[in-house]
Amino acid sequence: MRARGLALAKQIGRLLESLGIGTVERGGGGADIGPLMRDGVPGLGLRTVGTHYFDWHHTNGDTIDKVKPEEFRENVAAMAVMAYVLADMPERLGE
Repeated sequence: MRARGLALAKQIGRLLESLGIGTVERGGGGADIGPLMRDGVPGLGLRTVGTHYFDWHHTNGDTIDKVKPEEFRENVAAMAVMAYVLADMPERLGE
């Protein structure tokens, strides 16, 4: 993400500061969205604690009972706020 896009994303992140989840940083992308980002598509991801990520991810144990309701609500709030503001902006994030 270019500097201007990152600055705008950080401004949007401030809307979530009261939940303690408003930090926006430059990041990687990984195998899922990395190729798109290399082609100039802004990529956004939600960084969580991930304490048990590799205990269950892509295993038979990766089931809904592992989800903590409070953390789930915070994740949904973060994604909803970012998506709503980005969709309502007059310009694209990367411009």
